[in-house]
Amino acid sequence: MRMLIGGMLLAALAGCSLPASLVPGEPNISKTSGKAPKEYAACLLPLWQKDVPKTTQIGISNGYRIKAPSIITADEILDIVKYKDGSRVSLYQGPPWAKSASLRKAVRDCL
Repeated sequence: MRMLIGGMLLAALAGCSLPASLVPGEPNISKTSGKAPKEYAACLLPLWQKDVPKTTQIGISNGYRIKAPSIITADEILDIVKYKDGSRVSLYQGPPWAKSASLRKAVRDCL
């Protein structure tokens, strides 16, 4: 019985650590910017790296994905894609108690 409960607990915790982009649902923040994806990413990446040094940026279709890894919860992920004359930014964050206010502020500051 202990093994079963332990396995269920481990499975539940593993589900919490999935990257937010793999979890169905809406982004925590979805905004548009007049900046092109490359320009917006150039603004945001250094701000996130200041808080989370292992933050990375990769190219995706029509833009960029910036990911701030978390040891305990889901990574914080920002997708920046071409939208009209600028870009659309979508921020995916983990559970409410683990969201980074400074990363969220940086998303707004770069708009």
